[in-house]
Amino acid sequence: MKSPFFFCFFCFVFDSCEPKEKKTEVANFAKIDPQAMNKYNQELKELKFTDQVMAQDTIDASTFNVKADYNGKKGTDNRKALQLAIDFCSKNAKVLRLPKGKILLNSYGITNAAKAHANILELKSNTNIVGNNSEIVLGDFFHDRPFVLLSGLNAVDTKDFINLNNIYIKNIIFNFNSKKVFMVSKYQLMRGIEMGHVINGEISGCTFKDGDITAAIITGQGNRSISKNVKIFNNTFLDLIKSTKNEDHTSVYLNSTNSSIYNNTFTNSSTQGKIVACAGELHNSNSSFYDNTVSGYLRMNFVATFLIENHNITNIKISNNIARLTSAAVYLWTDSGTTISNLTIENNKIFSSHVDGYTMFYNATQGILADATVGENTLVKDLIVRNNQTKILKTIIKGRAVNFLIDKNRKLQNFKESNNTCTGCTDGKYYESGIKWPF
Repeated sequence: MKSPFFFCFFCFVFDSCEPKEKKTEVANFAKIDPQAMNKYNQELKELKFTDQVMAQDTIDASTFNVKADYNGKKGTDNRKALQLAIDFCSKNAKVLRLPKGKILLNSYGITNAAKAHANILELKSNTNIVGNNSEIVLGDFFHDRPFVLLSGLNAVDTKDFINLNNIYIKNIIFNFNSKKVFMVSKYQLMRGIEMGHVINGEISGCTFKDGDITAAIITGQGNRSISKNVKIFNNTFLDLIKSTKNEDHTSVYLNSTNSSIYNNTFTNSSTQGKIVACAGELHNSNSSFYDNTVSGYLRMNFVATFLIENHNITNIKISNNIARLTSAAVYLWTDSGTTISNLTIENNKIFSSHVDGYTMFYNATQGILADATVGENTLVKDLIVRNNQTKILKTIIKGRAVNFLIDKNRKLQNFKESNNTCTGCTDGKYYESGIKWPF
């Protein structure tokens, strides 16, 4: 099966998209080495520290022989030592503090799940990791290879995933080292943090930088709606798209209920990012994206319902963001028989500029909202779009300088649009043939 575990959704001509859904496949890695696994388990079992160390709430990773000695050319591969530290501290309810400096990771994990999903480090319940001017750097072993740097994908088959409770990651720099690690042969699943079935999780104060990756953060998996109570805040996402092989990128993919993405900065300077990247996707109910700053992305948000995820999502809010984009800020996607309801888009400031040298496959409809119908019998209801300011700075494709795209096949119920302004909407308020405004 060729379809990967995760793809975001890249939009082409007339704002239609080919769905690239979140799926799982077992990677073609070598089988697990029982001797290596037995040796690791024995080392973990034999770890013992003084009463003085165990009395502390926080344990320094250097206690487990984690070394921040990477100098840009060489350093210690800390994968095994850091996994021991994560396993021990999570089991004993300790905060794991990383050392100051650059910490190299340059090999895959050794579990069956690691072999299946290309995990480097694996999360456990009660994982609490904090940085201290700490920078995790990927080594050149991962050049043109799939990986998950910190993974909650803890079984070979998704139906066997174990819930993860209380995951906290704070004040760490994740350097994906794009000078040495990037896509060459094909589009690869290169991912930062996959939180899996996380219940109660926070990622805050982190920087995700210098990458050629599929996604920085992904939460939840599948249509069981297990994941909930996740907060992604006060993080920086900086230049995570490099090669032309990277045809699809989302910085944060949120499939968790009662969860939020807020006070983050998303910045991209590459042309490739401007034609493929999305800052945040919302795939579950009671979720929000607010007070973020986005610059250099194709789109700000997708709000999406998939048959393999959640058929009906509700109570979603996108507000108070400032974004400089190529195309429309918010994009709606629904599979057959699915519903999005109670979606509010308000108080956002959007600036849009098409990219020179690219066709309508990349320079799509601009403005605040692009609505698209994929499957049959879809419904969007109780949609509120209000108090947004849009400024279109450059339009290359005729007809795209509008504030709204509405699909004529979409069933809309109780759509309310008010007090939205658009400077530079030279092609009118909306783009759609055979339909009259307002509804």
